[in-house]
Amino acid sequence: MKLRLSVLLVPALLAAGCGPLTGDEAPVVDELTGQVLQEATTKYDMHRLLEDSDVTGGTAITPAQVQQFLQQQGSYLAGYTDPAYGKTAATLIVERSRASNISPLYMLARIQGESSLIQSGTSTNLSKATGCGCPDTSGCDAQYVGFGKQVECAAKKMRGYLTDLEAGRATISGWKVGVTKATSDPCSVKPVNMATAALYTYTPWVGAYATQCGRTTVGGSSLMASIYNRYLTAYPWPTSAEGCYSGTVDATVQEASCVQSSSDALWRQCLSGTFTAGGTVKPSNCTVSFPYCQSTRLGRGVPTRTCVQTSSTVWQQCGAEGVWRSSPGAGTTGVGPMGACYAVYAL
Repeated sequence: MKLRLSVLLVPALLAAGCGPLTGDEAPVVDELTGQVLQEATTKYDMHRLLEDSDVTGGTAITPAQVQQFLQQQGSYLAGYTDPAYGKTAATLIVERSRASNISPLYMLARIQGESSLIQSGTSTNLSKATGCGCPDTSGCDAQYVGFGKQVECAAKKMRGYLTDLEAGRATISGWKVGVTKATSDPCSVKPVNMATAALYTYTPWVGAYATQCGRTTVGGSSLMASIYNRYLTAYPWPTSAEGCYSGTVDATVQEASCVQSSSDALWRQCLSGTFTAGGTVKPSNCTVSFPYCQSTRLGRGVPTRTCVQTSSTVWQQCGAEGVWRSSPGAGTTGVGPMGACYAVYAL
C-alpha cells in the first residue's frame, strides 16, 4: 500500500538539524506533495533510521505531556477533540499508540511527517493525519478518515509489520532485517533492525534526510528519523516508567498488571514497562487486573471505567478486579472513582 508522504513545514524545532534556505537558493519542493523541504544539515544512515526502542518505547509518556507538547508547538490539535471518540487528540495519540505497543513520540513524528499537524495551527489534513490508507493518487479509504481512526490505523499497521519481523518473516511488502531491497528512490537498502524495515514498509522511500542515496526531492522515511530526533530533545519526555500507561484504565498501571483492553477485549500484561501482545486468556501471574465487569442490567461485559445507572438513584463504575464501585456523580459529571467514564449508560 502506498502511503501519503509529507514534510516538516515549520522550522522552529529544526534549528539544530535543519536550517532554512538562504540567499538565492531555490526552494526544493517535494515531488509527491508539492510542499517545500527544509535543507538538512543532520542526516541519518538509511540502513538504520531509528532504533527499535524508538518505535516501541515511550511507555511513560502521558496524555498530559503530549497535550503540553502540542500547546508548545502551537498545534491545532492542542484544542481538538475527535467527535467520533469523544477524546482529545493528545489522549488518542497516547491511547491508540500504546494499544498497539507503539511509542506516542514516534506517532507525533509520523503525524508531523504526513500532515504537518503537530506544528500547524490549522486543521488542514486532519482527516488524513498519518497518511494511513491515503494513496498519493486518490483520497483516503473511508474507513480510515478522521483523526482518531488515522492514529489507530498507523499504530496497527506498524504493530503488524513489527509482529511479522519479530517472527522472522518479511513484511507485507517484502522488507526484512538483513535483506537488501530497493526503495522507490531507488536505493538499495539493507535494514539492520526491525524499526527501519517497518519504516520502509510504511513509506518505501529513503528521501532527502539520509547520508547515502535518497531522492532529494522527497521527504521519505529518513524524514521520520529527522523529526523524531528533533522532538526527542524538544520536550523533557520521561525516560522510564514504573509500570505502563493504559488507555483503558487511563492511568499508569504497575508492573505485572493485566488489562483487558477496551479496544479489542484482549488481555495485555505490563512487563518491563511495555504491554505484551494481546491474548484471549488472562495471564496467571497478574499483580492486579482490570477485566471487563459483567453488567446484569446491560446483559454483557463492559470495559474498566464504564459507568452504568442501575436504578433511579444508583450509578456504578467498573473498577479493578471486575468490581463495580459506587459512582453517584457519574450521571452528571461523567466521572467516577476510576476517573472519566469510558462510556455512560443511563436508564
